[in-house]
Amino acid sequence: MHIMVRDKRTGSEEWLPLDKAAELMRLDPVEIEWALEEFGECESVDHIAIEPE
Repeated sequence: MHIMVRDKRTGSEEWLPLDKAAELMRLDPVEIEWALEEFGECESVDHIAIEPE
């Protein structure tokens, strides 16, 4: 699974595999998947996962 990750500081967006996105966001992949299902996005301090592929 790939997800779109937006950098809050620069606004740049990038498609990343879930494991890489989780590493970047410093979150558990399961937590990201759950938040995307429940809320349509998952937010960390510096990034927002906004869309699963």
